[in-house]
Amino acid sequence: MTTKLTMKTRAILGLAVGALVLTGCEKSAEGQVAAVVNNEEITLQEINAALNETNIPEGADKKILQQKALQQIIERRLLAQAAKESGIDQDPAYLIRQRQLSEALLVQMYADKAGTTIKVPDQAAIDRYTEANPFAFANRTVYAVDQILFPAPANLNDLKQLEKANTLEEVGAILTQMDIKYNRKTAQMDSLQVPPAMMAQIISLDPGEPFVIPTSGTVTANVIKAQQKVPYNADQAGPAAVKAIRNEEMAKIMKQRLAEAKTKAEITYQTGFEPPKEGEKPAEAPKLPTEPTEVPAG
Repeated sequence: MTTKLTMKTRAILGLAVGALVLTGCEKSAEGQVAAVVNNEEITLQEINAALNETNIPEGADKKILQQKALQQIIERRLLAQAAKESGIDQDPAYLIRQRQLSEALLVQMYADKAGTTIKVPDQAAIDRYTEANPFAFANRTVYAVDQILFPAPANLNDLKQLEKANTLEEVGAILTQMDIKYNRKTAQMDSLQVPPAMMAQIISLDPGEPFVIPTSGTVTANVIKAQQKVPYNADQAGPAAVKAIRNEEMAKIMKQRLAEAKTKAEITYQTGFEPPKEGEKPAEAPKLPTEPTEVPAG
């Protein structure tokens, strides 16, 4: 009798302790926690981070902006929770995309941290930079262009066939012979966004002569139809030059750190995926499976 009562008492005590543990896990909206959504906290830091990514009007009521930002975060959190309940967070495509976004964020924050070591350029450095980059400053020009847009061929050397074209129509005819589909349209080209060496070559062309600009995955053939010089403002040029100088220094730092990381890294390749050796043509890549069967964790 006593033993049974003891066992029963232990069972009741066990249930009570379990209830206390569960109660202790319940989160509450207090202190640095602005809200709790299905037991997931939303902190003041999250709200302020969201506000930092927006242009806050001068004199705006910060409390109202925080409340609006909180509601947006809550709605996003609810949809994210619903997505998890549907199993999307276990989808291989999601896991791959999650890793891509996470790595991109890490690289960006790594670069931002490196940027704190870059010295602010003095006026002499700013003057040297603006004089060395006239297409971005004193001679900045916006061009109206006729343009042919087409996907980049597997071998960019095939584009050499376009060198004999003297008009955009001839470019289109050559692409048709190469069985490459293209679209024709009008566009604008800002000399600020074109590499200086390439811009110097472009302005040296005869009027109406086409030029080719390869980009990531696409190629454009262009002919300048009109141009308009952007007024030069010395007051605005200074901050723009500072930003450009810092970006170039940042790129140098990250390139050096990448080189250091490569020397320390141990990388193995599946046959057929190795990068070509210097002077060798890229090997034909093996066919990839259309759908991955498993995504490694971590």
